[in-house]
Amino acid sequence: MADKSIKKTKKVFTADKYVCKYISEEWLSSQDISSRKYGKKYGVNYHIIEKIQQEDGYNLPLSTLSTLCFNHGIKLSDFFKNVEKRYSDFLTDDYFIKK
Repeated sequence: MADKSIKKTKKVFTADKYVCKYISEEWLSSQDISSRKYGKKYGVNYHIIEKIQQEDGYNLPLSTLSTLCFNHGIKLSDFFKNVEKRYSDFLTDDYFIKK
């Protein structure tokens, strides 16, 4: 029987973390709006909104990011420019281990 106290570890791409962080801070910052309402506003399931708001973000599919950007009224290229401008000191091609 496996030891249930051992947590699974997961590699997280650093860029994923900062893409989600940008969306959380810039687009999902109102405490008065629920995940469900944000989901409807941006055309995604509210579970996606909750995953984006996690401390380390998650591996956001490009198709979902495209949907979010479309519903926010921004081109993907401009979105990535904004993320790079804000987090350029932290963005790398590295992974970190998430427990």
